[in-house]
Amino acid sequence: MNMQNKCVYEEINANAIVVGTYNAFHKDNPSAPMPIDVRVEDPNRQVMHHSSNNANGQFVFTTKVAGEYKACFTVQLYQQAIQTKIKIDWKTGVDATNWDAVAKKEHLDAVSLELRKLEESMRAVYDEMLLLQSKESKMRDLSEDTNQRVAWYSVYSLIIIAVSGLWQTWYLRRFWKRKKLL
Repeated sequence: MNMQNKCVYEEINANAIVVGTYNAFHKDNPSAPMPIDVRVEDPNRQVMHHSSNNANGQFVFTTKVAGEYKACFTVQLYQQAIQTKIKIDWKTGVDATNWDAVAKKEHLDAVSLELRKLEESMRAVYDEMLLLQSKESKMRDLSEDTNQRVAWYSVYSLIIIAVSGLWQTWYLRRFWKRKKLL
């Protein structure tokens, strides 16, 4: 038994809604379903979704931690894997929200719904901006720390080279004086 495994990774923020749908089919005949195993894991390798021997399905969860989420699709037989194609639609955050259900629940008209979508989009952009800002701050601190270490390494290297040069000069002078060549 020679399994074939393919994984898809997505960087997702904490407290985000994730909706994924998948469909596995024969590459020459899209109407012929091909059974696959699906496993979705969070950055801490905890299983968020697992299904076996299904040609299509959906996974829905809310993230607890920010990081790289992984969805792996496995076909049990190599010959079957060669002929299998998988279509995946992975949505996160605002894109994963079912706006029709929100409109019905809150009795929103079309204009109010569009304003709500814009508000949620702006909130998502703002949250992403804050996340990028914190990442940039951490990277800047790391860069400054590395720069300081390299600078001190250069100073130490220069001191070692200077001391080594002085010692070699002293040693060679002493050697040449002993041999009476200088």
